[in-house]
Amino acid sequence: MTDRNKAGSSKAPLVLRDGLSRRDFLKLTGGLTAAAAVGSAPAAAQAGVQTRARIVVLGGGAAGLTVAARLRDLLDGARITVVEPSETHHYQPGWTLVAAGTYSVSDVTARNEHYIPRGVDWKKDYVAAVDPESQVVETAGGDRLDYDFLVVATGIHLDYEAIEGLERADIGQNGLTSIYAGPEQARHAYEQTQRLGEQGGVARFTIPNTPIKCAGAPIKATLIAEDLLRTAGHRDRVDFHYHVREGALFSVERFDGMVRDIYGERGVGIESGSVLQGVEPELRRATFVDGDGNRETVDYDYLHVVPPMRAHDWVREAGLAVEDGSLAEGGWLAVDDQTLQHARYPNVFGAGDVVDTAIGKTASTVRAHGSVTPDNLVSVLQDREPQQRFDGYTSCPLITEVGKASLVEFDYTLEEVPTFGFIDQGQPSWMWWRLKVHMIKPLYYNMLRGRYLR
Repeated sequence: MTDRNKAGSSKAPLVLRDGLSRRDFLKLTGGLTAAAAVGSAPAAAQAGVQTRARIVVLGGGAAGLTVAARLRDLLDGARITVVEPSETHHYQPGWTLVAAGTYSVSDVTARNEHYIPRGVDWKKDYVAAVDPESQVVETAGGDRLDYDFLVVATGIHLDYEAIEGLERADIGQNGLTSIYAGPEQARHAYEQTQRLGEQGGVARFTIPNTPIKCAGAPIKATLIAEDLLRTAGHRDRVDFHYHVREGALFSVERFDGMVRDIYGERGVGIESGSVLQGVEPELRRATFVDGDGNRETVDYDYLHVVPPMRAHDWVREAGLAVEDGSLAEGGWLAVDDQTLQHARYPNVFGAGDVVDTAIGKTASTVRAHGSVTPDNLVSVLQDREPQQRFDGYTSCPLITEVGKASLVEFDYTLEEVPTFGFIDQGQPSWMWWRLKVHMIKPLYYNMLRGRYLR
């Protein structure tokens, strides 16, 4: 086992360009944090366009609230309605930090009422159906909402039940964990990691054969758990396995190599072509299937489940889903991958995880969508062609241990597009951990108000 001081020590030299010191960087990040805390002006664009258009935004998560806030700032006289059943807003980028023992559950939950933009109607209900021909949304409670423009921002359906023998309610019991299931379940992951260290056994981490939100999260979950056990002095009691579908561990080549190296140094076995097919919770047995359909059943003491993910059923039922290609099975919203305008209905736009873009199911992507989608909607409202373009920007603070991370930023080309060009963002460092823990959260909540949009 590699000693902590040799594998990513906090005392490792920092690679800086242009002579930036640690003190200068702290001043820079401190300034950004302070700015985020007090907010900023909305991103520059048109403002005050007069209209009586009826705009319905489906979803009151990060994407829906951000788009609604931006539209409220751009338009004067529009009737904007957000359809969202939950009164609780979840800061999902913080769930990995709950699993690390760094955040509490209360740190990642807020009241949606604090972020519904002033002047925007809030329909507290589920979407039941959409008729894009008649331009009507039906809610589960039986209401009908007519619209002139529709924004679909309903996020992802976590399909735990697609795994044989598993129900979402099983998470948090019998060694089953999943940081995707919610903040309480992320807390359970932290607690079960402690228990695993005390008792010893086999830990398995999975990733499905579908697109997923925050594709780096399964890696973070693995490295956080491994680091917690090393810190507690229990690492030698646990055998780690990372079960991955065919292909790369991470979509950006340099970081794929970095993760493989870290796994090798820390004794995490990579089980390639191994997708979770079924679970027997009471027996703590899991069945995996390879690309040829061969099944293997193995024991576990700790199983981190990343469920298959897809769009909600009504997207396909409404005729709004992509119909061809590799993403058709998931029923994702069919949009132009740059303008985010629907492929068949010009008065429908998408934002957030529900869209069928090849990459970009992260909160950082929402920040980009938060300007592209509303600005292009306003252009179409004015009988103009959409002008804003989404380039696929995605950001992932890739936690390598508690207290250190790398900062991965890339676009549709899968090439790195670093924000901080004066520093090697790929080197695990305390700085990116600081950014993850202290800076991103205030920026996120200001994003919900239509600020700090890319």
